[in-house]
Parts: sequence; C-alpha cells; structure tokens
Amino acid sequence: MDHTGDGEIPGAEHQKLTADGGGGEDRLSALPDDILVQILLRLDYSGRTSAAARTSVLSRRWPHLWFLLPEFSFGPEAGGHIVRAALSAHEAPSLRCLAVRADSSPGSIAEWLPVAAHRLSGELILFARRAENPGFLELPCFGSATMLHLHLEFHALALTPSGVFARLTDLTFRCIRFHGPCKLDDAISSLRFPSLKMLAIECSQGLSNFVIHSASLLKLKLDCLKGLQLLNVVAPALEALIVIRSFFGRSAQSQPVANISAPKLETLRWCDAFDPSTVHFCKMANLQLLRPYHFFVYGPENNQDCLRLLQRFQFDAIHTLRFVLAYGTDIFDREYLMEDMTVLPDIMVLELTVIANGHCIGPSLFHVLRICTGVRRLNLDLHNNNKLELEANVACVCVLPPNWTFEELVLNFLHEVEITNLSGTEHEMAFVKRFFSWAAALKEMTIVFHLSISESTAKVLCKKLLSFSRPGISMKFYLSRKVLDRVLYVPEE
Repeated sequence: MDHTGDGEIPGAEHQKLTADGGGGEDRLSALPDDILVQILLRLDYSGRTSAAARTSVLSRRWPHLWFLLPEFSFGPEAGGHIVRAALSAHEAPSLRCLAVRADSSPGSIAEWLPVAAHRLSGELILFARRAENPGFLELPCFGSATMLHLHLEFHALALTPSGVFARLTDLTFRCIRFHGPCKLDDAISSLRFPSLKMLAIECSQGLSNFVIHSASLLKLKLDCLKGLQLLNVVAPALEALIVIRSFFGRSAQSQPVANISAPKLETLRWCDAFDPSTVHFCKMANLQLLRPYHFFVYGPENNQDCLRLLQRFQFDAIHTLRFVLAYGTDIFDREYLMEDMTVLPDIMVLELTVIANGHCIGPSLFHVLRICTGVRRLNLDLHNNNKLELEANVACVCVLPPNWTFEELVLNFLHEVEITNLSGTEHEMAFVKRFFSWAAALKEMTIVFHLSISESTAKVLCKKLLSFSRPGISMKFYLSRKVLDRVLYVPEE
C-alpha cells in the first residue's frame, strides 16, 4: 500500500478503517506498522503512551504495537513501575523522546530512571510535582541521550560519579537542590561531557561556588541561583553568557566574585550585581549584544550595577545594546536618576524597553539618545498602563526635566526605527512627534500597535502619525492580532 513519507494516510484509505464491533473485517490490522505508529503518535501528547496502550480494543494487532513508538509520554497517573515496564518492553530501534510528568516521590522516578538512561537516544523531559518533604535522586549516566531537561521542584539531585554523557549537547536544570559528592561543575569540566553545547541552571540551590572549564560549551545560562558566591568560567568556544539575579541580595561586605574567560563571546546578558573590582571579563573582541540589568528612572532603586557594566564597556564597539527603562507607579518624592547615566558603549543598534506605568517617557528617552547620537537603528518597545496615564496628575514630576521639549538633538546616523506596542497615549504621541525633529536622516519607521488597538482607532492614529512625518520617510503600520502576531495595516487615503 502506498503511503507518504511523513506517515499521512492516503485519502482512499480513510474509509471504514475502524474495526467492526459486530465481528466484521478488522481493516485497521491491514495497515502497515509504520502507519499505525503514526496514528498513535497523533494522540494528545500528555499521557500519550498510556492512551496508546489502551488502543488494543481497536484491533487485534494493537496490544503490543505501542512498544514500537519512538516517543514515550507519561502523565502523573502513571506510576514509576508503569514507566519502567514500558521502557523495558520498548522494541523500536531507538527511543528519541521520553517526557514524564511524575508524582512527588523521587523513589517513583528512581524506579525507571536507570532504564531510561540505558534506552534513551534522544531527549528526556522530566517534570516532578512539588512535595512537602522533598527527597533525593541520583542522576545516572545517559550515554546516548542528546538532551536532558529536569524540573524537580527542589528535590535534591546528585550526579553519578562515573560514566560519559557522550552525545549530550543540551542540559537544563530547573528548581533543583544540588547535593552529593559529585559536584556538577567538576563533572561538566571533566571529559564526561565532551559534546555539551548548552547548559542552563534556573531557580536552583546548592551551587555556592560554580567553576566550569569546557571546551565545547556554546551557551551558559544561570538564572536565580540562590547562594551563588563564586563564578569562574573558562570556555574558549562560548558564544552566549546569561547571568540573572544569582548574586543579588548579598551584603555589601560580600561582593560577587566572577572571572569570565570567553574570548569568542558574542552575547552577554548580565542582569545581576556587578562590581569591576571583583567581576572580571577577558577581552571580548566579538561581543555583539550587551544586556545589563533594568535602569530605574526614578529612585530610591540603586542603578549602580547597570551603570558599572555600561562603564566597563564604554570604550568597546558593540553592535547592539539592549536594556529596560523602568518607572514605578508612584514616583512622588522620588529622585530622578537619568543624570547618573553618562556613558554608553559605541553601538549601532539600541533596543529599549520602556515600562512607563502611565508616566511621560520623553525626558528619559531624550537623555539616552543624547549620549548615543551615532546609533543607526532604534527598536523601542513600549509597556504602558493607559489607565494610570489617564489618572496621572498633570503636575506629576515625570514631565521633568522639560528640556526634551525644546532642546535640539541631532541623530544624523539614525535611519531605521521600530516602535512596538504603541497605544497612542498622549505621552507616547508627544514623544514620537518630537522624535521626528531629531532624526534628520530617518528613512524608515515601523509602528506596531498595541493589541488593544482596533482598526478604527488605528486609522485615527495613522493619520496623526503621518502628519508628524515628512516626505522621504517610509511609514509602515501593523495591527497586533495576538502576541507575536502582526498584520500589515494600510490606512485609507
């Protein structure tokens, strides 16, 4: 029987494929095994394997067919003994994916994990439920797996002290308490992970000192590692380093200590405490993207970590700088902090996210643009609260200083601008109008309206925005249908 390479059943064979409940011909059994396997793979992903095992009522050939599935998926209703039995009975040439949402017992996971380590040739996705009394789990060696993603809800985890994860390229730990004599950084720094390219550790504990030496690693992400004191990275091939809120919260007497040797690094996201006297980077000639921590426009928040990082790279030519300007909802009696920002790296692209909370964005954006007049492209992502702007007092301090409304600013190299999530508030429109007078060389502006903007409202806003523009500037407008989905909008003449 002819069937397509992707397992789709030809149209002619769709007729009367179910078994005759009255004892008629079992036409499902006439299908080749690969077609039947494709049918089983189209069951709902969560708990797919348990559902596949129940399909034996459809055909006399199906009771053992699910053993041939290249992917297994189990929900929490499947105990550890069921997962173990399924893995032991697996007959497919390879098991390319195993996804398990386990109950809260590490003992249940330990029932099948060693079998999975022996059978798996692809990806393991393990999510454990939270338990009142978290337990302990040892991670065996997955010699043939390519990806491990473990979310353990703070169960303790230790790595087996022996074995080589020969094919593993992608390793993610989330919500884990690291424990045991075999330290994670020691294991990864050894020859036991020769192919590892991506390592992510998120919302985890037990890594006070993290020292890693890896020749293969391309991306390292450390996000909210409670108790981190020392970070030492030697990774000659590393392209992306992301460190988020792992050193924060430490006392002034105990500064973060980090030494980063990654000469090929292209992306640095350091949204964390930074002190140049204790955090050291090697020369990064290939750095293309720098992302510091949020900058708070009004105090009492302390922006010193963001400012110190910007100062560290002020003489470097970096393609893109990306950061957030954040306003609190109530800034009465708060100090205006933008004047503390005096230098930025030599950049070509500026990507700014503004969390305005109803406040005037003109003063802060004017200040940033004034210290990077050589920028070629500007991406501006607006996050506003229209209700707060409507309720804001006209005497709010956010309109100060007023110099952005009358001082000249020359952006002779700025050719492209994209503004996303534009709601058309008074503060936003005032900034856009003023911006056109600064960007004398502007060639293209793209406006992506906020999801709340209807087509009728967009028509009004387009007319107003076009009145701000001038001949020679290409104006493009988009309506947002849903998150990350936009449709070109062409206003009527």
